Amino acid sequence: MRSHRIRRASVYAADQVAESRDRVCLVAVDGSDASVQCLVWALHHAAVHQLTVEVVTIWPSRHSVFVHEVAGHFSAPRWKARDAQREVIRKALAQVPRGSIHAARLENGRVVDSIVHASARCELVVLGAASGDEPHPLTTRVTEQAECQVVVVDRAGEVQRPTSAGRSPLSTTLRTTAR
Repeated sequence: MRSHRIRRASVYAADQVAESRDRVCLVAVDGSDASVQCLVWALHHAAVHQLTVEVVTIWPSRHSVFVHEVAGHFSAPRWKARDAQREVIRKALAQVPRGSIHAARLENGRVVDSIVHASARCELVVLGAASGDEPHPLTTRVTEQAECQVVVVDRAGEVQRPTSAGRSPLSTTLRTTAR
């Protein structure tokens, strides 16, 4: 009898974890002004729509992935990514004092692959727009391959290109919640 209760409780806990994963807003940041604005937008949007915000920084952003990174050893690219992520979070939370970030992590990998892989457990991915009118190839590839909705936010905090990626189209509330 007792084992039945424990099993039911663990099934309930697993259901709760699975449910919370579906309500994740993943924000990819790289230290740029655009990533600060995309995190600010995501914090506002998450508060309105009861989403959990997770921040990810993929490193190195422009060089080869470390195939055999040794845990505990100093890595300048990882350190730089960590500092950039902390600074983006600090600046965003200064603009959204009631904002809440559930998790922040660093990943050693290829940027597009890491974001697309993480999108499988998210409801929304938020990216910062590169400067200029043309979409950045990285943003375009994530938008095409992600398994959830993707929103691209520019430096002014405006949504540039929302997509639905196989899910229902984005509502107008998604486009305007941060403004």
